[in-house]
Order: sequence, then C-alpha cells, then structure tokens
Amino acid sequence: MKKLVLYSDQIINVSENIDKELLKLIGKENPKVGYIASYTDTDRVWFYRNKEYYAKMGINNFFYFDVDKEFDETKVEELLSSDAIHLSGGNTFYFLSLFKKRKFIELIKDYVYRGGVLIGVSAGSIIMTPRIDIAGFIDENEIELTETEGLELVKFEYMPHWQKENNIDNIIEYSRNNKSTVYICSDRDGIIIDNDEIKFIGDVIKINDGKIL
Repeated sequence: MKKLVLYSDQIINVSENIDKELLKLIGKENPKVGYIASYTDTDRVWFYRNKEYYAKMGINNFFYFDVDKEFDETKVEELLSSDAIHLSGGNTFYFLSLFKKRKFIELIKDYVYRGGVLIGVSAGSIIMTPRIDIAGFIDENEIELTETEGLELVKFEYMPHWQKENNIDNIIEYSRNNKSTVYICSDRDGIIIDNDEIKFIGDVIKINDGKIL
C-alpha cells in the first residue's frame, strides 16, 4: 500500500487540484499531519507558512518535527501516529543525510507501507525516489554526500521547479546516462500515487532513457 503526493511547490490558489487529490488520499476529517523540516527552522518561518497553507485546506492539526539540531527521539511515536507526513523543501543532499543519520529511511518506508500518506515538496519529493543525484541540477552538494540512495518508494526520478527556459537537454542526457525515467514538473504540476495507480496533475513531462515520451 502506497499513498504518495509529489509537489514541486505548494502555492495557494495554484496547487488546488493536487490538494484535492491529497485530501482524497487522507480520506478523513480533522487529520493530523506531521511536518518534517529539511533543516532546523529555528524561528519556524517555513513551518508557519506551511501551516497556513494546510489551514486553507481545512487541516489544522499540523505539527513540527526536527531531524536536525532539535531532534527529539521521544517525539518519533507522535510523528508516526500522523495521518500524513510532510517532507519539506530545502537542500536535498542535506535533508537525505539527516534521514540517514537518524535512521529514518526504513522508518518512513514502514510508515508508508502501513498506510500512512507521504507528502513531498521539492526536495521532499526527490527523496522519495531511488536516488537523489538529479538534485544536483538545483542544489549544491556542500556536504559531499556520496550515498545518494533515497526512499525508493517509486521507480522514477523527479525534477521539480521546471520552467520553459530551463535546458531540457541536460535532463535528457542525465536520463540517458543513468538509463532512468524522469518526471519533470513545474510548480503547478504534481504526481499522485495511490497503490499501483499513478495520476499526473498538470503538464508533467516524461523522459525515459534519454527520450521525451
């Protein structure tokens, strides 16, 4: 059982079609959503922006969880009791390194296979894939992470924040060299996975083994 939502971004009045699919996946009123920050959000600036976004969807039980400097193992149980878990945007390499440090890879995979809904935004979406190397097009690997295997919840790679002026040839070459399938999303697009069913919201571009399909 897998229920995944991959956003490029969450923008009020723009991402509504993805939001509707998310609410269907959660399938209950008053759900609890745990927000995992990609780094310690000391002043909770990004957390509160996201809290406002979810409140617009009618989700008010939204709490912060830190895998970085404020990590508290006693709060893990509360996180795993959430109806959905949100993986935030940020630097993909640093975020994944924290997941590995806290041994969260298997923990989150188990959460998903037990029926929990997993939401990713940008870096959070990339982490769901088999590997995060594609993040090098948008993030600096400042920590020189070499073990780049992600959660492997999907069989494709994910490229967020796509704009028409971006050079798609780089992604085509990447796909060809790695013999991989890449889905490219603008900030209006998203991907919904409900068990074996995959649904594309917006104009998602598919590249398979170096070819645009």
